[in-house]
Amino acid sequence: MLNLEEIKGRILKGEEIEKILEKIDWKEFEELIRKILENHDFESFHNFRFRTKRKYEIDILANRDDLILAVDCKKWRRGRYKKTNLKYAVKSQKERVKKLISFLNKNFIWKNKLKISKKTKFIPLIVTWFEEDLIQYDNVFIVPVWKFNNFLLNLSEYI
Repeated sequence: MLNLEEIKGRILKGEEIEKILEKIDWKEFEELIRKILENHDFESFHNFRFRTKRKYEIDILANRDDLILAVDCKKWRRGRYKKTNLKYAVKSQKERVKKLISFLNKNFIWKNKLKISKKTKFIPLIVTWFEEDLIQYDNVFIVPVWKFNNFLLNLSEYI
């Protein structure tokens, strides 16, 4: 598993991030995203599972202050059906976040642990492997991994 300092060092030496990240699997990809969030002072929960009428899982649930990021990590390659897959992923992530809010409204243990208040804002987010640009589709941000740090640094501009 590559650590963030190693990745940063290789980028500073001129290597392209897409080339560096090619060798990691989806589990390592999720762990990388979690570490980036924690470097931005988010508390994170990996593979957050909950149940309403059925079971759900969010790859990474991250909270800081009055903000909850529900992150779905997609280690997709470029491809023919990418746009259709992204639309489906957005729809699924929005549904998971809607169910998460419902779950948290009834689960006082997690509500307290995450410090949920009336001011808490829930942001559905998809972090992808390859993408040309940061986009927003149906109020869900789709952020390429190589722009994720910058996205978090400027988060207040997006929400």
